[in-house]
Amino acid sequence: MVGLKEFISNFYWQMGVDLGSSHISIYLKGKGIVVDEPSSVAKLKKKKWGQSRFLMFGQRAKETMSREPKLIEVVQPVKKGVVVDLEAAEALAGNYLKLIFEIPSGYPRLLKPKVVAAVSSQISEVQRRAYVSVFNNAGAGEVVLVDSGVVGALGSGYNLNESGGVLVVDIGGSKTEISLVSMGGLVIGRCLELGGDNFDEAIINYVKMKYGLLIGKNSVEKLKIGGGGIVRGRDLEHSLPKSLRVGGTEIQEAVAFLINKIVRMISGVLDEMPTEMTEDILKRGIILVGGMAQMVEITKAIEEETKISTMVVEEPAQAVIRGCGVLLEDLELLKRVRTINNR
Repeated sequence: MVGLKEFISNFYWQMGVDLGSSHISIYLKGKGIVVDEPSSVAKLKKKKWGQSRFLMFGQRAKETMSREPKLIEVVQPVKKGVVVDLEAAEALAGNYLKLIFEIPSGYPRLLKPKVVAAVSSQISEVQRRAYVSVFNNAGAGEVVLVDSGVVGALGSGYNLNESGGVLVVDIGGSKTEISLVSMGGLVIGRCLELGGDNFDEAIINYVKMKYGLLIGKNSVEKLKIGGGGIVRGRDLEHSLPKSLRVGGTEIQEAVAFLINKIVRMISGVLDEMPTEMTEDILKRGIILVGGMAQMVEITKAIEEETKISTMVVEEPAQAVIRGCGVLLEDLELLKRVRTINNR
């Protein structure tokens, strides 16, 4: 029976998907990560026969943001871990699933693909069904939802077959999720509606108020990751282009309030943590994943407040999708994780 299932699996793709507010990543079993693009969609504002017309996806759509003509708008179909634009989310997922079917394989892919999708542990059952609907309508057959905190721990290189706990902090584009994970399941999960977008706004407002310079989101991205640097924008007094240097201490000052909110929530989870898991967390430390984890100020603030070693994993933005890949390559582990997290 197992042999038959393995043979049939040759006729459909098995993929992991991390569909977030800033990026969509897809892991294909046997091939690794094949898609890592911004989750942006460009569409016409005016609908035709009640249907939206989608023009661009991913990086091409993101590059047109703030440059698009009046008839076009660029949207992000997922915000704060929730699908907010079902039609755009289906179009985005469908676009990349079509591209995957063009990848050469040893067997014809005659059956609908199986999707293992990472979602926030804090979303409601209605919101979970929305994710399933997105992938089903995009062309998937079976859809398995797993908690992003669990796969984030897996993607960070931790063995969830062990009983020890792992504290994972996932700082994404529009939310921060804190997950205490043990034996493939969630012990404590908390979500804060605060992420990279909020940091962008804070830095933009800081530079605007202090220097009278209006800068764009692409400029802010370089400041966040680089801890300061040269930035170009429009002088609000003279309405002319202008360049200036923003220092690392100024970036810290601009985002200090937001970082403190994240640190306070981590401290709250540590207070609730079962006493038996204290040694595990002290030994392993706090694990940071997600695109915003690369911001040095966050790591320093967490360590200073909690007095616990805090580590940013290699390529933190891909930790969750790597975890989905681990589950796809180990179907017994996927079965166990699915059973533990079944709702």
